[in-house]
Amino acid sequence: MPPVASIRFNVNLPADPDDYPFTADVLPSDWPPPRSTIYLSAAGSFDPEGQAISTFWNALDEAGNYLPLEPEPAALRASFFVPYVGSYAITLAVVEADGDEQLTQSKLSLPVAPRPCAVDGFSPPCSDELAVPGGTFAMGSAAEIGFANEQPSHPAVIAPFMLDKYEVTVGRFRKFLAGFSGDGFPDGAGTHPLIPGSGWQSAWNGQDSLNFAMSVSECGGPWTDVPGTSEARPITCVTWYQAFAFCIGDGKRLPTESEWEFAAVGGDEQRPYPWGKTLPTPELAVYGCLFDGQVGCTDADLPVVGSVSAGAGRFGQLDLAGSVWEWTLDAYAPYSSGTCDNCANLAVADDDGRVFRGGNYLYDDQAQQSDLRGAARLGFDAKFPDPTRGFRCARTP
Repeated sequence: MPPVASIRFNVNLPADPDDYPFTADVLPSDWPPPRSTIYLSAAGSFDPEGQAISTFWNALDEAGNYLPLEPEPAALRASFFVPYVGSYAITLAVVEADGDEQLTQSKLSLPVAPRPCAVDGFSPPCSDELAVPGGTFAMGSAAEIGFANEQPSHPAVIAPFMLDKYEVTVGRFRKFLAGFSGDGFPDGAGTHPLIPGSGWQSAWNGQDSLNFAMSVSECGGPWTDVPGTSEARPITCVTWYQAFAFCIGDGKRLPTESEWEFAAVGGDEQRPYPWGKTLPTPELAVYGCLFDGQVGCTDADLPVVGSVSAGAGRFGQLDLAGSVWEWTLDAYAPYSSGTCDNCANLAVADDDGRVFRGGNYLYDDQAQQSDLRGAARLGFDAKFPDPTRGFRCARTP
């Protein structure tokens, strides 16, 4: 009788030599995410006639490339790294060491996909907010760093606030639209309590800027007309007004530009990037259409929010660099050298628009990596939706 090949695996580091709970018939409830390690065990393999056996593993990615196995392919227990989304083929060959040297193979196809914060896109932790303690920092960039619009660097004082852990998802936005009457909000809704005049203006009600269906359905991005597989991906194609309206409906407000930068640079740690000084890589940020590992840009290059946990900021927020640009409260204008004490620029000029921050998932040139820095800033017409622009909300406790 031929030997029996038994593939067992774990998507987390095994606690002991028997901690391999999954098989081809018993699969994990969540697929392993990209840039994780799969742990394999052939310990359940045997020869019915009692012969000694040898085992040999191979693992292939979706393109048919063999992946390195640690400590070696002939090990009884081995592991391999899954760099990108896709389906990975695992084969275990078991051979009788003596006698007829009969061979048996067992195969497993293992999908790899990013894990959503919640499948519906709005249940916790998708809707979680995290505390940012406030403090002082040098806003902007020194003369020899960054772009001219980040200068001059100037002192900023930030009061404690709450900031969404994740960018607002398709699912959260869909839930908001289901309860939105379209009438807008009264003057002052969503005001930052330390910044007079920073709230909603009733003159914005009833304008095309609140025509949600037109922007989210027609400009592209993850939105679908009915709930689907994109509920935990970031919502895009929202105007500044729509982003502000969502935050008000959620009992929050848009973060000021100085609050956003404070969170992105780790406050007085003055990090170049949310995670620190290390230059961007696909393990730290979603950028350059690199997430799915394929040449060119696909939908898979904009994954569910929070897919690169190693790139978290000092206060725990995810995707402050890459994924999608994020609207902030402020009008786009040159900096002054004075102290920003819980400030926001509210003087909007039609040709300058509002500030957005954080870079996006598309480009991989040097300028785009600069855009991933916490101090980088751009501005555009607040009425203009774009498939690379989204947002997150803030709240003063």
